[in-house]
Amino acid sequence: MNFEKALDLLLVHCQGEIGKVIISGAPDIPGATILEKMNHINQVDDSLRRFVTSELRAHVAMTTNLLLPACDPRADAGFIVLQPDRAHPMSGSNAICVVAALLESGRVKMVEPETTLRLDTAAGLVDRAGAL
Repeated sequence: MNFEKALDLLLVHCQGEIGKVIISGAPDIPGATILEKMNHINQVDDSLRRFVTSELRAHVAMTTNLLLPACDPRADAGFIVLQPDRAHPMSGSNAICVVAALLESGRVKMVEPETTLRLDTAAGLVDRAGAL
């Protein structure tokens, strides 16, 4: 897999657990759904996952989240959890990291008094109440 010379990552956390979020520079991942994209990473080409989860850039207890355009039209964004062993379909703490990155970077506008954000994941559509 070839990707640009630079990846843009935001460093965020969920109750102290570090979660990086790739916000740009990643290559296009083939697949019509986030599940198909995750399966491509796990079964065909895991070079991006290995690049962002291996030392010197990371360590065994650290996760990097790949921010993607949503495949589901009901979602604001999609993401895949990249860990040293493989790509995973969903993680609550990583979803919190992705939401923080989307809101704090201005990629999704905060709306008072409450912002509702939906995420497209390999496990399905997730909103503030959990999986739909």
